[in-house]
Amino acid sequence: MKKRFILIMVLLLLFSYTSINGYEYYEETTTIEYLLNRRIIFMNEFLYGYKDMHKLKENLSKIESGPLLKNDLDILKKVMDCPTDYELAMNVKVHDIYRIEPTDEGLLINADLNWLMRGYDGEFNFIRNYDINCKKINDKLYLTKLTILNDWE
Repeated sequence: MKKRFILIMVLLLLFSYTSINGYEYYEETTTIEYLLNRRIIFMNEFLYGYKDMHKLKENLSKIESGPLLKNDLDILKKVMDCPTDYELAMNVKVHDIYRIEPTDEGLLINADLNWLMRGYDGEFNFIRNYDINCKKINDKLYLTKLTILNDWE
């Protein structure tokens, strides 16, 4: 009877550990999704609404800094006259987080991102792996670099 009880307890512990592991990165997942979705909103407002570079820079500066902010502004300056040539990003979700490493300035996250896009053929999803660099300034995270690691298309 004792052995059966111990075996059941070990199995329950094992199953509870695996279910808890799914919530391990809940805060980081929520924060990254929020920042990336705000980025999509700001860029779409610029591309498909009023083309005000000052307002775009002001909005993106709330969630980005460093090389990513500069890169986004440079790219959007070039494409602002032809927004229909690009597929519309509608939403992004963190599919899986593989690694989170604290750095001197913030975090380095390796994650699969699931993008919801709209193109000429309708809506579609795709998942890609990214290294996401974040900088912590006054207890607030900013995206600083977004590097795609498996761009197959």
